[in-house]
Amino acid sequence: MKEGSMKSLTQWEAIDRRIWEEELEEFVPQRIFDAHTHIFKPEHCLQTSNDIPPRPDLADKEMNLSFLREYFDVLLPKREIHYLLIGFPFIKCDFDRLNTFVAVEATEDMLSAPSMVVHPQMHPKETAAMVEKHSFVGFKPYRWYSTTGDAVECSITDMLPESLIEVANDKHLLITLHLSKRSGIADKDNIKGLRRLSQRYCNVQWILAHCARSFNPWFLEKAIEQIRDLPNVWYDTSAVCDSGVFDILLRNISWKRILYGSDALPGSGERGKYIAFAYGWALLREDNHRLDLSHCESRMTFALYEELRALRRAAQNAGLTETQLEDIFYNNAIQLLKTRAERTNQ
Repeated sequence: MKEGSMKSLTQWEAIDRRIWEEELEEFVPQRIFDAHTHIFKPEHCLQTSNDIPPRPDLADKEMNLSFLREYFDVLLPKREIHYLLIGFPFIKCDFDRLNTFVAVEATEDMLSAPSMVVHPQMHPKETAAMVEKHSFVGFKPYRWYSTTGDAVECSITDMLPESLIEVANDKHLLITLHLSKRSGIADKDNIKGLRRLSQRYCNVQWILAHCARSFNPWFLEKAIEQIRDLPNVWYDTSAVCDSGVFDILLRNISWKRILYGSDALPGSGERGKYIAFAYGWALLREDNHRLDLSHCESRMTFALYEELRALRRAAQNAGLTETQLEDIFYNNAIQLLKTRAERTNQ
């Protein structure tokens, strides 16, 4: 990492200090396992400049474990942090080099673990061999890779065929699943597919990214009663900034099935917030709106801080104890990985 690059990407300002010291410092536990983090090198992205992901300022920088540590020394100071490391799922991606890079980086921390970005054209036997070779603990499919070519309305098996789910089941893997479809988890086909797949492949631990992609509380509210009984389904908190989502989650499932995640990189360090409206949501940033904010403090803080603020409010509403928060932020993920290792070695 070039000198000064961290300052240009994630600079702690007065508003961030105030929010951290007044709202978050006492809330965030000392030990953290981040169950949703992305790392990559520039050459893993085979896209043109018109296709690059939401943070073009990161496209030419190496996002490795060392970078993550320095990054979170700024955002979450004086915290011990370990990671489920996932390569960034570029639309056009050098999968072999990306996944090998992630696996090597994970060896630098005994408590961190690598997850493998997969696409539907991967051969099951070759994929299983990669899992064995690099000690991957999970798969990360993504909607870009749908066999239908429709990244918006694809089903779970369009982006993750059952031939690869069978590999995950055999290897007792975690699958970090970013659901597609405009209604996300509220879509009846997603609910039906998740129920069928989680019950058929019961050795897989399904981690529903972004609280089942519920940036809007309506999605989870419509679906939670139909999926809350699934014992091998988990929810990561990454990038969710609406306390209503966490309220619904904590009212309907055990805190033992919630995993803290940041969605770094690239999302968590942006200044802004994922806002919900009607049946949609969007990332509101300082540079993408025309709102007149002269009546208030117009500066925005990091999206990660908005996630943590929302989680703090929901935790207070639910009366979570310090021990329960430590479970969400650390113990649940550590126990999940420990249980997986024990089952794999049987």
